[in-house]
Amino acid sequence: MATLALVLATAIWGWSFVPVKEATQEMGFLWFLGLRFALASLLFLPWSPRRLRDWLQGLGLGVFLFAGYFFQTWGLVYTTVQKSGLITGLSTVLVPPMARFFGERTPLGTWIGIGIAGSGLVLLVLGGRGPLGAVNIGDLLTVLGAMAYALYLVLQGRWLRGGRWQRLLFPQFAAVAVLSSVGAWVQGQISWELSPRAWEAVGLTAFLASGVSFWLLLWAQKRLPTPYTALILALEPAFAACFGWWLLGERLLGLQLLGAVLIVLGTVWPNSQGGGEEEWGGS
Repeated sequence: MATLALVLATAIWGWSFVPVKEATQEMGFLWFLGLRFALASLLFLPWSPRRLRDWLQGLGLGVFLFAGYFFQTWGLVYTTVQKSGLITGLSTVLVPPMARFFGERTPLGTWIGIGIAGSGLVLLVLGGRGPLGAVNIGDLLTVLGAMAYALYLVLQGRWLRGGRWQRLLFPQFAAVAVLSSVGAWVQGQISWELSPRAWEAVGLTAFLASGVSFWLLLWAQKRLPTPYTALILALEPAFAACFGWWLLGERLLGLQLLGAVLIVLGTVWPNSQGGGEEEWGGS
């Protein structure tokens, strides 16, 4: 059940690249994040923590989650849905090396996976013609977002062991909402005069991509080790590419398709050596 929950969450995140891309063409990305996570935080207000340690952990996770969304959403202004999803998928490869700083040994297979995914990234951003194949600031910003997501997963995996998993949702979402809204105010992005389609994107991503998906993620990650969680999340770039093709008509050229395959292979390879959910004892 935990694996199925993660697959569903990953599919929703893959889809969410499309409405985020469309909404940020009309409104500032910081204001979009502020509205999205303000609404999402209200969903988890009943589970707000009571202990100071839980608040500090949740707010700390919120800082890294904000950094991930900040760079990813900013990058999506300049790059495509498919490239953003695939580059973000590199975060699953970065999880084991980052976990090493917390005492977890990184096997050789992990470094092989990093090499495979890194080669795929080069093909993805250089293998096309025109804007699809050019390295742009959006690609580089998305890489920074992937690094922040990886650290977020590592820290969350450690802190989830200490109590009710629901306790971490409200403070981290509130942190993202506040940081994004302050940034939007500084940049002069705050505006309530948005099109119905933009409000629809805010509402859908708040409920589905933030509310439902993070509920599923934390529920599953408490039952599964972080490396196996990262393995399932490696499906996100594939979902993003499919939705980008289906809903926006975005296409990858030959070498970019090969790069996409290598990124997915590289993200799956290091974690696939550990077995499936049954071996981890998930349920």
